[in-house]
Order: sequence, then structure tokens, then C-alpha cells
Amino acid sequence: MAESQSDDGQPSGDEDALHIAHCRSKRQIAALELELETMRASSKKSRRQQDSYVHRGRAIRRLVTLYENVEDLIAAFDRHQEFQENDHNESDLENTCDDDRLYKSFEELITVLPWMKKIVLRGTADELEDICKQLQKGADGARGDDTANLKQDIVSWLTDLFHPIEPPLCTTTKDEHGFVHDVTGKLICPAEFDWDLAIVKDGIRDRNPSYLVTAYSWPLFLYENFEFYSTDAERGLFRSSLLIKAFKFIFTSPSSIRDLDEDHATPGHRRGSSNQKAATKNHIASILGMKAVTPRSIAYTAVQVRFALSSANTWHNVDGDFDYSQFYNTILDFFEDLPGPAAKKRVDELLAWWNRKAFGKNRPITLPVTAVKKSSVSQLAAQHLAKEVE
Repeated sequence: MAESQSDDGQPSGDEDALHIAHCRSKRQIAALELELETMRASSKKSRRQQDSYVHRGRAIRRLVTLYENVEDLIAAFDRHQEFQENDHNESDLENTCDDDRLYKSFEELITVLPWMKKIVLRGTADELEDICKQLQKGADGARGDDTANLKQDIVSWLTDLFHPIEPPLCTTTKDEHGFVHDVTGKLICPAEFDWDLAIVKDGIRDRNPSYLVTAYSWPLFLYENFEFYSTDAERGLFRSSLLIKAFKFIFTSPSSIRDLDEDHATPGHRRGSSNQKAATKNHIASILGMKAVTPRSIAYTAVQVRFALSSANTWHNVDGDFDYSQFYNTILDFFEDLPGPAAKKRVDELLAWWNRKAFGKNRPITLPVTAVKKSSVSQLAAQHLAKEVE
């Protein structure tokens, strides 16, 4: 059938309108397809952002705080800011002191995740809430992974340390661990008690009030060679080989544990050790941007080891009379709440020892500002400047 045309040979009005409608429909379809593609891309970007926040959150339990939520740390920051900005009385000061631990954890959060400060200061409430949820998911996920992985490997370490173990420790269940087993019982026994005495062992197992196991006592596993000196309770504290193994297992790599005795190896063996390979590997510490051992990473490791040695199969803040949260905070107080310069010097020496054990001699070391000022380069620069002024 011939196409209907007007007298001048052009399509009729109806056909022209139909053509225009057809073109408009095509444009609308193209616009909808573009909108759909944009939505898909936005959804992928949002998922990538969420995955990124979850991944970054894995540092929080390990390096910032083991128990508090991110929202609690931000709330402590807000209260601290209000206290700084407004008039306050003694009751306000008391409340602020109660938040001091949380605020310290917030400062650690900003150190570990520096981009969070901008989010806290300028982000919307909805944005901040969403990011906190993702960070929390990553934080708890990392803790759960470390707990599950450590449960199996710690049995092999104990077998090496106390071989032969009778009865053998099981790697799949912890029902026979803790105070049920002589080896794990000795290690989590309060250091001031002598586990080898039957009266102590029976008293702990029966929850005798004279032998309660609480976070007011240091567990024996924290001490070097698992030996406690009542006249010097600090001697050997946090120098346990078991604690170092667990730290390296969590923060460097399971294989790096083999290099703990590298300092005692022959030069030829040292050059051929796997420690140099580990230095180039993207282990957890390097992924987290961790350049040195921190008190909070030690406290995190200690809690994980204590839980791995216990008979508890699921994570709880309290195990019998032992409060894990109090235990964690007590360790932080040992490192961070120091009575004076002598204690600080001992802690600095302990952390230096940890850095050598955990990362070896070749780890990057940041030179203190005071040392930089005393350097010959700085002296020359100052002398040059002085001569210019003369």
C-alpha cells in the first residue's frame, strides 16, 4: 500500500505525529536504560564502599578497642568536645574522667583510621551510622576469625612446649581445656597461686572463695618461662613465648613463628631464614599500617590467648569469675597509666623488646624528634643559619 503523503509530497500529519512519538519513545527508553545503568553502577560503588569499610574495620578490635562499639567512641568524643567548649563544674569533670578510657580509644581510632575524623566532624548522621555499622561488622569479623584460628594452632604450640601432654589436647572442642586439663589449667592459673599444689588445683576447680580466678590476677601464661616472682611481680611479665607466638600468628603470619629464635641462629642460617621473605609479604600488620607493636595489640593478643586456653567454646565477656573486659583494661593500664618516668622507661624497653621479637631487626624505625635535632645534619643546618645572621 502506498505511503500517504500530503500534496507537497511530505508525510501526512498523522504519520508525522506517529514518527515523532516513535522517536520520543526511543529517547525515553535510552534515558531509562542510562538511568538503570547508572543505578547499577551506583549500587556496585556502594557495595564496594561498604566492603571497603568492613575491611578497614578489621583493625579496630586488634588495634583500637576490643569491647566498645565505634558509636560509643564517637559519643565519648562528643562529650569531650562539649566539656571543652562549655562551662563545667566538678561533677562534669568526674563524668569526663569516667569517659577518659573511651576517649583514649577514640584517639587510637583516629590514629589507625585517620580519615574517620573528617567523617565524624562533617559527615551526616545517616552517613556516620552506616559507616559505623560496616566498621563494626569488620571489627567483630576479624576477632571471630582470630579466635577460631588460634583455637587449633595453640594446641600444637602447647604440645611442643610441654611434650608429652597427657591426655592430648583436642583441636576441635575445648571442653577438656581450661582448668579441666593440667597444662591449660596451669597457664591460666593466677600467677600468685601454685597450680602444682593439690589444694590450689582443687580449690580453683571447686570455686573455693580462697582460690577464685579473677582479672585481678595476672595469668601465669603472661610470664617468661611461665615463672612468677612474688618479690618482683613485673619480672618477665608480657615476655611469654606463648604470647609472642600468638602475636606473630595474628599480626604477621603463622609461618613467621618459626623465626622466633632467629637471634640465636648462626649467621649463615639467619641469612637463609624465612623472616626476610616474611618482610616482603603483605601480612596483617602491614595491611593495617602497623609499624610497631602497641599496648593494645598486646592486650588483644593476651585476651585471645586466655580465651583459647579456657574451656569456653563461645565468646563471652565473663568466664566464671574472670572478666575479660577488666583483663583487657588492666593490661592497657599497665602500659598507658604509668606512675612515673621509671615505669615509662621499663615499658619503653619492653615494647622495644616486643618490636625486635615481632618484626626483627630490619623493621622500619622512626627516629625521635630529639634525636633528629641532635644529628650532625641538624647541627650543620643551625650553624649555617647562624653564620647567615652574623
